[in-house]
Amino acid sequence: MNIILMSNHVPQKRNTNATVYGMSNMRKGLHLGTSGWSYAKDWKDVFYTSGGSMLQQYLQYFDTAEINSTFYALPKPDFIRHLSTTQRSKFFTAKLPKKVTHDFRLDVTGEVRQVLDEFFELLHPIETRVDVLLIQLPPWEISTMANLEAFFSELRSPYRYAIEFRHDSWLAEPVWRLLEQYNIASVVVDEPKLPINLRVTTDFSYVRWHGQNEGLWYNYRYSLAELEAWIPRLRQLMGTVDCAFGYFNNHFAGNAPLNALQMLSLLGTMSPGQERKLLSMLEHGEVRQLSLDDFA
Repeated sequence: MNIILMSNHVPQKRNTNATVYGMSNMRKGLHLGTSGWSYAKDWKDVFYTSGGSMLQQYLQYFDTAEINSTFYALPKPDFIRHLSTTQRSKFFTAKLPKKVTHDFRLDVTGEVRQVLDEFFELLHPIETRVDVLLIQLPPWEISTMANLEAFFSELRSPYRYAIEFRHDSWLAEPVWRLLEQYNIASVVVDEPKLPINLRVTTDFSYVRWHGQNEGLWYNYRYSLAELEAWIPRLRQLMGTVDCAFGYFNNHFAGNAPLNALQMLSLLGTMSPGQERKLLSMLEHGEVRQLSLDDFA
C-alpha cells in the first residue's frame, strides 16, 4: 500500500481564527464513528441487538456519526427533528447532496445555488451539531468538473468543510493551495485505487476508511494488523491538528462499527461500555464463523 506523507511545508498546530468560513466550536481530539447507521439488515444481531431506535443504540457507543443519507436526497424535516432530540454531547458530519457534486459537477451557474440554499436551510435546526460538511467528489478527472474555487465561494458558514477526491488528477499543488486558502480539509482516505495521503490543509483532519476490496469497496473487514498500521498515521495527524474526525464506511456485515471499536481499543481510549460491546461483537463473529465452518 502506497502512503504519501505530509509535505515539508505543512504548518504546525495553528489557530485559524481568521478563516474564510470562521472558526466554529469544533470539538478537540480524535473522534471516531461510522458512515451512516441505518443498516437494519447488515447490523442486526451483530451491532443492533434490539428493535429500538438504531440511532439511539448507535449513540450509546459512539459520540459522532457521518450522515450518509443526505448524499442521496435532501433530508426531511422530521429526520432533522429526530437528530435534534439526541444528547447534546453527540454530533454529526453530513455529506453534501450528490446532485451538487455528481449531477451538476460543482457548477454553480445554475440549479446548484438553489439546492445548496435548501440544504443549508434544512440543516439550520441542527447547525450547531454538525461540525463538518463532506464534499464527496466522483472518481472523475479534474478537467471534467466545474471550477473548484467558484464552488468554494458558494459555501456557507458556520460550517466547516472537507473534500474527498477519488481521482489522482486532483492530487496536485494548485489544489492543495486552494484548500489551504479556503481552510477546507483534504479527506484522508483508505481505499483501493488511491494511496493514503496524509496532507493537512487546515486546522482539522478528516479520515474515511472504505476498505481495500477493489470489487466492492465497502464489503471489507480490516484486520488488526491493518488497523495497527493506522495508529502512527493518526498520531501524526493529531500532532498537526487539534481536531480530527474518522469514519468507517465498510458497512457490510457490521464491519464498520466493529473496526471503529477495535481502533478505539488500539488507541487506548475505550470506555468500559465500548469494551463490552466489542467483546460481544467478537464473540458473535466467532460463533457465526464456527457455524459456517461446521457446514463447510
